[in-house]
This record gives sequence, structure tokens and C-alpha cells, in this order.
Amino acid sequence: MAKKPASSQRKLAFEGDLDVFSIQQQWEQAQPLLTTLNGSVEVDLTSVGDLDLSGLQLLCTLDRDLKAKGVQFKVVGAKEEWKTRFAPLGAAQLFGGGSA
Repeated sequence: MAKKPASSQRKLAFEGDLDVFSIQQQWEQAQPLLTTLNGSVEVDLTSVGDLDLSGLQLLCTLDRDLKAKGVQFKVVGAKEEWKTRFAPLGAAQLFGGGSA
């Protein structure tokens, strides 16, 4: 019987702002997550001050690319104001608020 690779959970906690001014640095910090081949990835936004459309795009890209590999993607620590602001754009599911 072939052994299945152990499932792993990787975590990343963003700090500072996730906006147009910091997006390049934050993207570089997120790159190692894209090498995840199984298990799950959790991104913590608890320490993020501001989240704009650039930050939302980064999160959506991570979500899309990881799910394409069969990796579960979860965002935690999202502020209620972001959930409300980005819900009309279909981001409710990304922030754990139901289907988008």
C-alpha cells in the first residue's frame, strides 16, 4: 500500500498594511505558500491595518492558485468592515462569509 504524503498546514500572518504601497513586499512574503502541494494554508489578517483592492487581489490570487492544487485556503482575522466593503465584489466566501 502506497503511503500518502502527510497533510500539512502552513500559516502566514501578514502585518502592516495590505495595500498598493506594500503589495510587492507582501506578495514576496506569500510566495512560499504557493509551493504547498497538500494540506491547507491559513492566512491571518489580524495584524493588518488597511486592506485595499490590491490586497484583496493578492488574497484572491492565493486562493485561486492554491485551490487549483487541491490545497484548502482559509483567511482568518478579517475585519468586519472589509467583509462589508468587499462583499459586493464576491469576496464573502474568501472571508468566510458564505458563498460568493
